[in-house]
Amino acid sequence: MSDSQVSSIECSSHPFAAWWDLRSAAILCVAVIGFLAGCVNIFYLKYFNLYLFWYHPLFNLYSLLISLYILSRFVLACFYKPPPDVGYLPSVTVVIACKNEEASISQTIECVYQSNYPCSLLEVITVNDGSTDETLVEMERTRARHPDLKIINFEANRGKRHGMAAGARVATGEVLVYIDSDSFVQPNTIRKLVQGFVDPDVGAVCGHAYVANARSNMLTKMQEVRYFVAFRIIKAAESIFSTVSCCSGCLAAYRRRYVMDVLDVWLNQRFLGTAATFGDDRSLTNFMLRRYRVIYDSEAICTTLVPATYGTFFRQQLRWKKSWIRESYLASKFMWRRHPGAAFFFYLGIIFPLVSPVIVFNALVLPSFGSGTISYLYVYGCLLMATLYGLFYLARFRDRLWVYGILFSFFYMFLLVWQTYYALVTVRQNHWGTR
Repeated sequence: MSDSQVSSIECSSHPFAAWWDLRSAAILCVAVIGFLAGCVNIFYLKYFNLYLFWYHPLFNLYSLLISLYILSRFVLACFYKPPPDVGYLPSVTVVIACKNEEASISQTIECVYQSNYPCSLLEVITVNDGSTDETLVEMERTRARHPDLKIINFEANRGKRHGMAAGARVATGEVLVYIDSDSFVQPNTIRKLVQGFVDPDVGAVCGHAYVANARSNMLTKMQEVRYFVAFRIIKAAESIFSTVSCCSGCLAAYRRRYVMDVLDVWLNQRFLGTAATFGDDRSLTNFMLRRYRVIYDSEAICTTLVPATYGTFFRQQLRWKKSWIRESYLASKFMWRRHPGAAFFFYLGIIFPLVSPVIVFNALVLPSFGSGTISYLYVYGCLLMATLYGLFYLARFRDRLWVYGILFSFFYMFLLVWQTYYALVTVRQNHWGTR
């Protein structure tokens, strides 16, 4: 999480407090006015999509639907409310499965033990998945400070899913909390995360992740804004219908007895004849979505380390796209039975990433080779949508990182969008690649 997100002037007598409050209010005002102006501009452009619809029907239909999809996320997110703290305190088992995370695993565990959750109700299990570095040594050093820490050691690498399953089998808590080994929870995170389980129909709760290394370079700055949008807009909108499509591995909680009902099937999942070895969190979320409500809690917060090099980032994105393809296909078989609004936007959310490369190719690539003219209107529309995301971030944090949200949108349009088709043709290749 960036400094501006966690720091504030608490003493009103501070000589700069009045100036800071005025500056903050001015930034908020600019962000809100800019956001509203952007929306008006988008509606103006959509009028031309309708007026000129039959000149380019497919392109105009795409433009209208994707605008509807994005704007609907903002509208629904405005109505989102996190589960209230009703004092619910079930027994909790935190499971941290990892491989080769010697640099961060100790801090991850320490953050859990610093939680304000009752010690008598908290169990912590770590799983060393065949690490070749000092990860196991770091776990044992941490256990010297916390003797009740349980360590499961795999001599050889078996995969994150097997580590998650091993932790679930040993766990005694009513709620399983999975935390990535490079994620760090706040003291009140676990208490907040479990409040949603007061409703027996809730099978899983997704927490909120900020980027711990946001200030490292341009790539991490772009991910900082992207993470905020993905959680506070996309997941918040999905949570309105209790259909969060992916409980992030950074921080997610599941009702243990519901997990145990599907554990063996999930653990041995196969797709197109090959074992599913990544996308474990999205897959487990899908198993919960088949029968239960899956929600998001914006107040259950962690920070997480994101890729700081482009090679690592692209490999991560490829894994995520492959799991998205697999799990979207599986979810499409039952999502139509959920709320009609949730189902409608879910299927739109599948169509757009598959169609977007074609749109970009026709609007920008082909004209570059002399076939037609570049669609500057398309570029302008993308800029408007990207700016809305950035302004939403600016309104929340009053932080100059908001411009990186715009950069990420174009980074995605020119580079990441093409990964979707590569992921499609290589979806059966289930290795992680070099991390």
